[in-house]
Amino acid sequence: NQLDARAGARGVASDLGSNWLLARNLNFSKNYLDSIGKVTVADIKRVAGEYLRPDRLSASSINPPGSLAKEDKVADESRAGQVQKFTLANGLRLLVREDPRLPLVSINAVFRGGLLAETKENNGITKLFTRALLKGTKTRSAEQIAEQIENTGGSISSDSANNSFGVSVDVMQPDIAKGLEILADVLINPLFPEREVSLEKQSLLAGIKAEDEQPTSVGRNLVREQLVGTHPYSLRNSGAAGSVSALTPPQLQAFQKEFVTAKNGVISVFGDVNAAHVKALVEKYFAALPAGKLAFENPPVPAPVTASAPVTANLDKQQGIVMLGFLSVPLNDPDRPALELINEASNDLGSRFFNRIREKMGLAYFVGAAQFYGLAPGAFIFYLGTDPKKVEPVTKELRDEVSLLAKDGLSEEELQRARKKLLGGEAIRNQSNEALAAICAIDELMGTGYDAFTRRKAEIDKITLDDIRRVAAKYFPSSLSVEATVVPSDKPKK
Repeated sequence: NQLDARAGARGVASDLGSNWLLARNLNFSKNYLDSIGKVTVADIKRVAGEYLRPDRLSASSINPPGSLAKEDKVADESRAGQVQKFTLANGLRLLVREDPRLPLVSINAVFRGGLLAETKENNGITKLFTRALLKGTKTRSAEQIAEQIENTGGSISSDSANNSFGVSVDVMQPDIAKGLEILADVLINPLFPEREVSLEKQSLLAGIKAEDEQPTSVGRNLVREQLVGTHPYSLRNSGAAGSVSALTPPQLQAFQKEFVTAKNGVISVFGDVNAAHVKALVEKYFAALPAGKLAFENPPVPAPVTASAPVTANLDKQQGIVMLGFLSVPLNDPDRPALELINEASNDLGSRFFNRIREKMGLAYFVGAAQFYGLAPGAFIFYLGTDPKKVEPVTKELRDEVSLLAKDGLSEEELQRARKKLLGGEAIRNQSNEALAAICAIDELMGTGYDAFTRRKAEIDKITLDDIRRVAAKYFPSSLSVEATVVPSDKPKK
C-alpha cells in the first residue's frame, strides 16, 4: 500500500512532506520499508514479549443496554428518535431523525443519476458535475461557499456513484439554517464557471491517468466491460479521458436541469434538530426546486452473459491481477442478502480463498471478492493479486474455488461468521448520524425504503445454508463467468 501511494507525483510529494514533518528525514519511508523487510520471527516474539504483557494491559468495553450489572449501570443518555418522512409540495422527500446526544447535524441531498445517466460520449459528466457544483453560484463564489461553511466549523462535499450523486453538509446545531441555505444554493443556482470547470477537468483527468496505472483498477474496468457490454455500468465512474476532455459548462447546466429535481431527490437531516423546524426550513429553501420526475423507473438491464474468451491487459507493474466476474442482481432482488453473505464470507482473513490460495499455497498477495448493485443488475467479482509468473496456476485455483462454492455453498461456520461480521459492521456504522443519514437517503432514493436498515437483521438472520447453496449455484457456474487478467508486457523495455 505504501508503494502504491507513491506511484504518482502527488503521492511522492505527500510522502516527502510527511517524512520531513514527522521525522525530519526525507528518506524515512524508504528506511522504514527496508527495516520491515529485515524483521524476523525472533524479532516479533521479542517485541511481543516485551510490550504485550498482562501488567501493561488496559481494557475497556461498550456494552448493550441492560448487559451490565445493576451497580455498574450509568444513566441513560437521551435516545435518538425514529426516522420521520415528509413529502413536500413539489415532491421532494425529506427524512429527519432527532438525536440530541451531540450538537451536530448531518445533511444529505441525493438524486438518481450516476453512471445510469451517462453514455460513452459523456462518460464522467456526473463526477465533473458534482465537483463543479461547489465552484460558484449566482450569489456565491467557490471561495465564499467554502469560507461560509468553514466559519461554522462545518464541511461540504459532493460525490457520484453508479446510480446516484449527491451533496452532503455537516454543521453544528445552531447553524442548520445556514447549512440548508448553502446546500439549496449550490443545487439550485450553480453557475459552472468556465475557469473552474476547466480546473476540475484537469484534476479529473489526472485522476484518470493515475487510475490507468493501477493494476486493480485496470482489471476492474476490464471485467465490467466484458460482463455488462454496452450497459452504462460498463463505464468508468471517473469517466474516460476523451469524453471528460470534451465536456462543457452548458452540458453541466443541462444535466442539472434534468436530474436536480424534487421528485428525483431525497434530503436527510439527522442530528440535534427539531423535525417541524427542519421541515419548515427545507420548505423555505427548496421551494424553488422544480418538481421534475423520478429518473430510471425502468432502468436498462444488461444482456445475459455469453461464453467469451479470457481478456488480458498489459501494464508494466510487477504484479498480476486476475478477476472472475459474474452478473449479479438489482438491489431490491430477494437473492441480494444471500449474495451479501457470500461476499462477506469471501473477504475475511479466514475465508476459503485466503486460507487455501494465499496461506497454504502461497500463490497470491491478496484475494477476495467485491460486488456492486443498483437499480439494474450489477456484478459480483472474485479477484486476486499475484506474482506475474504465477498467473496461470493461481487462475486455475481461483476457478476451482469458485466452482466449489457454486457446488457446495458455504459451511455453517462460514455462514455464521459472515452473518456476525455483516450485521456487526452495519450496527457500528449506523451509530453515526452522518453514516445513517446517507444510508437512509440512498435507500429511500433507490426504492427500498428509508427504514430498510430496521429490517436488515431479520433479513440477514433468515438466510439458511440452503439459500446460500441455491444462490451460489444460480449465479456462479463457470459458464456465466468472464475472466480478466492484468500482467506486465512481455516486450522488453526500451
